[in-house]
Amino acid sequence: MSTDSPDLPNLAVSRHGLLAQAFEIMADSLGPFIDEKMKRYFDDERSWSEAAANRLGRAAEHGATDPLFQLLVLRRFWGPVFADFFGHDLRGLVSELIETRNLWAHFSLPEELDTLDRGILAIERLLAPIEPEATAKLRRLRGRLHDPGRSAADGGPGDTGDADKEVDIVALEAQLSETESVFQDLQSRYGDVVTELDRSRRIAASKQMRLVALERQLMEIEGRTLAAEAFLAEERTTRYRIEWLFVGLLATLLLFMVLANA
Repeated sequence: MSTDSPDLPNLAVSRHGLLAQAFEIMADSLGPFIDEKMKRYFDDERSWSEAAANRLGRAAEHGATDPLFQLLVLRRFWGPVFADFFGHDLRGLVSELIETRNLWAHFSLPEELDTLDRGILAIERLLAPIEPEATAKLRRLRGRLHDPGRSAADGGPGDTGDADKEVDIVALEAQLSETESVFQDLQSRYGDVVTELDRSRRIAASKQMRLVALERQLMEIEGRTLAAEAFLAEERTTRYRIEWLFVGLLATLLLFMVLANA
């Protein structure tokens, strides 16, 4: 639904309507990404959305296109499905967006702009590694949130001329710079996480190889110990036999000597 329609002038400038647009942008961008990831996870299920809905204890009538359902799926399956793609710091944003979505659904959004601004920025950060192009739309929404008079800044009914456009461009450039900084930070953190994950995997593999080598050494030592014990037991038996033979020989000699002197 286009928010620039002349039939919906209030929706275009209302905070509730702007947040609705932000969630729609989020759903459009997250949809294919979540669909691909969840199909791999539920590769033996006929419908991953139904399987996920059962895990969540929810009806699956809206499926993968529902923003709230998408957020719940991200939170519920973060560890096994999405943790290897998103940075750890983004997990908290998912829970925050679920809370904001619930406030929006019950028309309970606060009067101050901080919650809405933080919600749209959270969506922007969530989408940055998936579809960077969508962040431009979200930046425009944040600009309209702080300046409702800019609802027609892209042209159309309500456009007030070149002066307003110049102001819009300056504001958009400032927001673009801020978002690019956030995006670069996300990319840096994502690269660090991937590097650390690879390093941890290599360390774990190395430790596993050392553990296997130690187990083999222990088995060899155990085998040698058993062999040594068997050898020692045989040696003791042989020594005992020799000692008894020697004692018997001495006794025989003594007996002959006694008999000879008798």
